Amino acid sequence: MPIDPAEVFKVMQCAYRNGVLDKFMVIQGEALEAVMAEANVNMGDLLNRMDEAGEETVMRIDRLLDRAGPLMKYLDNDRLMKVASRLLDLVPVKKMMVANMKNSILKTLSDSPPPSLADKLRALVGKAA
Repeated sequence: MPIDPAEVFKVMQCAYRNGVLDKFMVIQGEALEAVMAEANVNMGDLLNRMDEAGEETVMRIDRLLDRAGPLMKYLDNDRLMKVASRLLDLVPVKKMMVANMKNSILKTLSDSPPPSLADKLRALVGKAA
């Protein structure tokens, strides 16, 4: 199902109205700063690497966007966005999101394949032990 730009606009407007967009952008900025520090690259290098994305990466993003289409009508919800905004205020949530974004970007930069579900579960169990 293709994504309707009007629905995306409504979701982004709702996210902005409830502070989610601003808080998410700060978290994303922290993740990018951590990537640049750890990988010893600058923003120009990151943008150039995004330009060089392979067909598999583009297809994976396309499939993700296809699945997100039906969710858009549910995300335009002030109550949901207020909950999301409060969650983004929690330090452990921020740290987790920054770490996950950073690790995801670093994996993409290193051209390693995405971890399987089994690998993710093993890592999760290893952290809990």
